[in-house]
Amino acid sequence: MSRPEKKDTAMQNAAGVSYAEIIRSRRMENGMNQEQLGAMVHVGKNAVGAWESGRSRPDLNSVPVICEALGLTLEEFYGIPEHDSEKEKIPKEFAIRYVALTDYHRQIVLHEMDALLKIQDTQAKEKRELIRIFRNDLAACAGPSYTVGETSGEPVWIEKTPLTSLADEMICISGNSMEPEYHDGDLVLVQHRASIRPGEIGIFTNGDAGYIKVYQRDGLHSLNPAYPTIHFNDGDEVRCVGKVLGIAEKELFAREDEITNNMI
Repeated sequence: MSRPEKKDTAMQNAAGVSYAEIIRSRRMENGMNQEQLGAMVHVGKNAVGAWESGRSRPDLNSVPVICEALGLTLEEFYGIPEHDSEKEKIPKEFAIRYVALTDYHRQIVLHEMDALLKIQDTQAKEKRELIRIFRNDLAACAGPSYTVGETSGEPVWIEKTPLTSLADEMICISGNSMEPEYHDGDLVLVQHRASIRPGEIGIFTNGDAGYIKVYQRDGLHSLNPAYPTIHFNDGDEVRCVGKVLGIAEKELFAREDEITNNMI
């Protein structure tokens, strides 16, 4: 028993109609013979005969000329459905190339599209809600004195979490007096407060000097035992900037693509 002949999908359009039938039927409807059509599309009669017999298919560059000669749209020739919604339209360049592929190569394209859809779905599920927090360019010392509490800096995008939602700004640490919990260069999340409770870590200023320290009633303490307690006199202008909530870890900061998508 002979096997059923397998259709060459590359010789059919997206609607399953052969290019041979499309060219032959439309040529006859227009009252043209093969020689006349060949002259209009700048090929010989034999080339048109090969198209209409299914022995070959017009190359992509010839298709627009054939469509113009036969009064066809590219969508009609390639069997591409029209869509009312602009969003649903299949890009013509993609559709033309897809229908020109063999069935095997179409499966490869579909497999790659499935892989991209999985990546897209994963990224959508992992989409983070972002908020903007002011990052102060000036530092709070955990060692040498630096000015803090000014308004030099810029807002940055960061992931919204229960912790970051409470923060009013980020301040950089300078020095090592708060090690091992806080290190030089760390950005800490600060909630603005006029005062904090004993045992809490805060940002304090005295004149132009800024500090990150543990507040106790007898003064400001460092976590690093190598540093002495800071005591203030009655005339000192000590101010509590706020409570330190924790470190703004690098993974909390938004990527460029997240910022772009958040602004769309």
